[in-house]
Amino acid sequence: MLFLLVFVSCCIGAVCGFGGGVVIKPVLDFVQYDSTQVVNFLSGCTVLSMSLYTVVSSFVRREKSVKTAVSTPLAVGAIAGGMLGKEIFSYLLAHAVQPGMVSGIQAVVLVVLTLCCLLYILLKKHIHPLHTKSILTACGIGVFLGTVSGFLGIGGGQFNLIVLYFFFGMDTKTAATNSLYIILLSKISNLVMQICTHSIPEFEYSSLAVMILAGILGGIIGRFVNRKVADKTVDRLLVGVLCIVIVICCCNMISGFTGR
Repeated sequence: MLFLLVFVSCCIGAVCGFGGGVVIKPVLDFVQYDSTQVVNFLSGCTVLSMSLYTVVSSFVRREKSVKTAVSTPLAVGAIAGGMLGKEIFSYLLAHAVQPGMVSGIQAVVLVVLTLCCLLYILLKKHIHPLHTKSILTACGIGVFLGTVSGFLGIGGGQFNLIVLYFFFGMDTKTAATNSLYIILLSKISNLVMQICTHSIPEFEYSSLAVMILAGILGGIIGRFVNRKVADKTVDRLLVGVLCIVIVICCCNMISGFTGR
C-alpha cells in the first residue's frame, strides 16, 4: 500500500511539477503512519530521489527547460528559507500541548496555501504574469517558498509552480521542470543540514527503501507522460490533486486539534 501511494503521488508529481510530498505527507499523517518528524523525513527523502531522477534526466537529454538563471536564485533563497522553516517546526514541536497539534497547524497552513494555488490556476487565463528579472527578488521569493516547504515537510512544488507562472511567466511544462530543480537543490541542502546537526529521526529503513524505489519509478513514468500530454491536461490534473489534498488536510486539521 505504501509503495502504491508513493508511486502514484510521484508519478503525478513528475507530470505536474511537484515532488509528490504534497500528497504523501498529508496521507501518511491521515493514516497516522508514524510521528510527524519521521513522516517529514521519509517524505523529504522520497521527493529528493524523485526530483533527482527527473532533473538529471532533463540535463542528460540536453533539454533546455531548466532556466537556471531564474531557478537557481529561487533555489538559493529556498535553501535559506528551508532552514528557517525547520526551526519553526522544531520550536512548535517542542512547545506543542499535544502530539497531533503540530500536524494540525501544518494542515491549516497547507489548506490555506493550496486554496490560493487552486484559485490562481482556475483564474490563470485572466492574470497577466510579471516577468520578473531581478535576482534579488527571486532570492526573496525563494526564502518564502523554502520556509513554507521546510515547515510543512514537503517539496512545495505546487507553490513553486504558481510563483514560476506569475512572477516569471513560464508555461506549464517549463514551470514543472524548474519546480523540480528548485525542490532538488532545496532537499539536498535540508538533508545535509539534518546529517550535520544529527537531527535525523529514527525510522524503518525498509520503509525508506520502498518509498525511494516507488519515488524513482513514479518519476520515470511521470516524466514520460509529461512529454506526451498537453498543458491543459497537466493543469486539470493539478487542480484535481489540489482538491484531494485540501480534503485530506481538512481531516488532518480536525484530527490534530481534537486528538482523535
